[in-house]
Amino acid sequence: MISFNIWSLVFTIVNLIVLFLLLRKFLINPVNKVIQEREEMIHNTISSANQTKEEAMQLKKEYETTISGVEAECEDIREKSRQEAKNEYTRIMNEADLKSNRMIKDAEKSIEMEREKALSDMESQIADLALAAAARIIGDSSDDDKNQALYDEFLKKAGETHDTENC
Repeated sequence: MISFNIWSLVFTIVNLIVLFLLLRKFLINPVNKVIQEREEMIHNTISSANQTKEEAMQLKKEYETTISGVEAECEDIREKSRQEAKNEYTRIMNEADLKSNRMIKDAEKSIEMEREKALSDMESQIADLALAAAARIIGDSSDDDKNQALYDEFLKKAGETHDTENC
């Protein structure tokens, strides 16, 4: 049969209490401390990761905002460049038109001057021929005053004829 020895039971209980206290002091508390440190480390890592994620999202939003601003600014610059190019094209075309009109007017003036000069040369040649013919007809008895009067009269009649032809 089984006999119970009280002292044996007390020693066993005391041994168990001592063992429990020793295990608690040297095993359970350090293990709990390590577990708690690990939990804190994991918690800190997770909160750090969340904070880093939030910062990354904030940076992403800032970059997206910046990129959209840059795109809008690029479009504005492109539009300004197009407008400036169009204005420059218009200015150059206007200058070219003015220059060509000025050249045409200068050419017309030059042509008119050449025509006037040619008419003047023809009139003087005709007058010289008329004087020479009149001098032969009249003979050598005419003087310079008479020649000049004949010349002026011829020019007057030639001018009237020329004016009626232009109308």
